[in-house]
Formats: sequence, structure tokens, C-alpha cells
Amino acid sequence: MQNVSGPVPQLEMVEWVVDHQEAHGHLLIHGTTLGEIVGRARAALTRWAAGTPGGVRLKILHAGWWQAEPCRCRRSLASSNHPGWHYHRATAGDVGAWRGAEVRLVLNPCRHGGDR
Repeated sequence: MQNVSGPVPQLEMVEWVVDHQEAHGHLLIHGTTLGEIVGRARAALTRWAAGTPGGVRLKILHAGWWQAEPCRCRRSLASSNHPGWHYHRATAGDVGAWRGAEVRLVLNPCRHGGDR
């Protein structure tokens, strides 16, 4: 498949993906099993969404092999918040590939009669 050239971006085990062409508002999580992925996502949620009324649940969008590479997009004033790296699906034999998943946070409806 694709071959990453140049330095491979060092991603956290749980990355909040914003301002990417690939996705917006997802978590990109390293993990070899779904249990490990869900555990890391839940740990991140306790830090980020502890006060969310009604709670948050997880929706795994895609699990499998991933690759990240430095951004080679053309820079302009219109893309000043553009990320320094991009990610895409990969295969086990791709250079720098790792197992993980894209995970979306889904808000549960408020159960205490508050605004929805």
C-alpha cells in the first residue's frame, strides 16, 4: 500500500482529531484489541467529559491498521489551523502501521429534564 517517507509523526495513544481532512471530532486510538481501545477511550472520557449531563457513549467507526504521516499539503492563510499530520487506513505490512480505531463520542440525551 502506501510507504511513509520522512519522519513519522509521534502520536499519543489517544488523539483528538480536529481540523483534519479525514475526520472531525473523532478520537484516533492505538490498541491491539477492542477492549484495549475501549479502555483507553473511557479513560480519556473521564478527563474530558466528566461533567457532561446525561453522559457520553462510544461509537467505534473503523478498527484496523492505520498510518500517520507528516502533512505535505500546500500551506496558505486559509489553512492556518491545518494539522501537522494526516492519518489513513493501512495494512499490516505498511511501514509505520499500527492497530487502532477511529472512535466517535455520542452524547446521551439528558435524563434530568434539562435542555437537550
